Amino acid sequence: MSIIIPKGSIIASFIYEKSNNLKGYEKMNELTISEVNRNEGHLGNELFSNDEKYIFISYWKDFDSIQKWKNNELHIEAKKMGNTWYKSYKLQISELQNNYNLDKY
Repeated sequence: MSIIIPKGSIIASFIYEKSNNLKGYEKMNELTISEVNRNEGHLGNELFSNDEKYIFISYWKDFDSIQKWKNNELHIEAKKMGNTWYKSYKLQISELQNNYNLDKY
């Protein structure tokens, strides 16, 4: 099922490879997903993987909404473990210009 995101929304793409040291990762992942879903400006998210690389895409109403998430205490705590849990990662923030969908499900 596709998420319909309005033009002008903000997209945060977190692209990463997990390390071999994932102690505490699953629990923190559950907590942060639960927390982000409670954010007023959060519109939804999707996760894609080929079992080696992952891309977590989150959609936001505006830049203020994503800034609030950036400053969220739990999110800050999770980011402290980035060098432990990830072999590599990058975050890309962009503004949605167009949104075309085809969903045959």
